[in-house]
Amino acid sequence: MAMTKTGFHQHRPSGRLQPDTVRAGLEARYPAYQYCMVEFLTEHLADLSRVFDGDLQEALVLAVIGQVFLHAHMAQAKADAGAVAVPNAASISASRISDVTGIPRQTVRRKLQALEARGWIERGGAAAFRLRVQDGVSMARSDLNDLDRRGIARTARLFCALDRVLGMPEPQR
Repeated sequence: MAMTKTGFHQHRPSGRLQPDTVRAGLEARYPAYQYCMVEFLTEHLADLSRVFDGDLQEALVLAVIGQVFLHAHMAQAKADAGAVAVPNAASISASRISDVTGIPRQTVRRKLQALEARGWIERGGAAAFRLRVQDGVSMARSDLNDLDRRGIARTARLFCALDRVLGMPEPQR
């Protein structure tokens, strides 16, 4: 792989880095990459643990439901060429959440009940759950706004740290 003085900050025809190039760069600088990732994950998981009273499985179940919502929202927005779209029908079953997360189905059901009690999700049809939305905003997002802001700041720091890692010269072998 040809490296320039600026490392991975060279321009490519697409204007973007390619995943294989980034993967190779991170593997070549593994200790620095690993430090950044562990720092990010530790901070983020600790923050989630505090917000969810130590119940990271509940946070994971909500994240999966949120992903279904966001996927549908982005697809609808793309189809509508920028029109505001809130896909209330985007839902997922407890069984599918269990499959995706590896959390036992009965545990997923208990987490869903807890999330319903918080007012963050609702039943969305036959044995499916979706985010509860009011005025175009999910209730979970409203309640987790501070967590979101900290997560965005944390992700920005990770992005900058990994950018620095990729700009480092490759270690000599």
